[in-house]
Amino acid sequence: MTETPDLRTELSSYDLHHIWVRGLDLTGEIMGHRTFAEVVYLLITGELPAAQDRALLDAILVALMDHGLTASAVVTRATYWAAPEAIQAAVAAGLLGAGSRVLGSMEECGQILADIDARTAAGEERSQVIDAIIDDYRSRRQHLPGIGHAIHTEGDPRAARLLEIAAACGRTGQHVAAMLELQEHAEARIGRRLPLNVTGAIAAVLLELGIPWQLHRGFALISRTAGLVAHVGEERWAPITPTLRSELFRAGLGSPAKEKPEAE
Repeated sequence: MTETPDLRTELSSYDLHHIWVRGLDLTGEIMGHRTFAEVVYLLITGELPAAQDRALLDAILVALMDHGLTASAVVTRATYWAAPEAIQAAVAAGLLGAGSRVLGSMEECGQILADIDARTAAGEERSQVIDAIIDDYRSRRQHLPGIGHAIHTEGDPRAARLLEIAAACGRTGQHVAAMLELQEHAEARIGRRLPLNVTGAIAAVLLELGIPWQLHRGFALISRTAGLVAHVGEERWAPITPTLRSELFRAGLGSPAKEKPEAE
């Protein structure tokens, strides 16, 4: 007789009257006692964050909540307009756009920083490693993640503030230093202003907090979800999708907006 495998998770458990998250009683030790950011960290790492890291974790999750009518926001609004019965589909549609070019680039940046750390630990000179990485990206004509911004060309205010909070929390170690050196070297070698952006700062700080780069984009998803829910709310009362559709129709790129989209 084949035995059933032991299927279990260390994240949470429950009985008739209790729920435990990473071993802590949800109602007795977490609700009303711990912040959302703390519980996110607890779930991912298995430990509660140090007291000085609470503000830093909160700042990371707040930084990417919203940035106006971005592609993710527009897609969410358009999906909700087409299927108002499925808010989950609208938010999911917006989250699917978190990639290497926008919103989710901290994952690739974190991978680069982890590579720099591993290679310097093996004895390579950090400056030489960084220059080699820049040369590799330039040879492939690819954009270096974590630096430069299409709007905040003189400096991303979110990145600057996040590093201020990280410094106050004592979280400006080798990863932050490597990120800043990467940005400086890229500016010098490319010959134009390339300020640190928020995803570069987040990648460096998350590594300082012990979060592996493979999970960095997850923080973008957690953060942006709140913003997309807000866009759904605004689309209910002040929709922009009909205007967007009309403009596309005028440009010959779509069909006119209708009161009954199900007729399409």
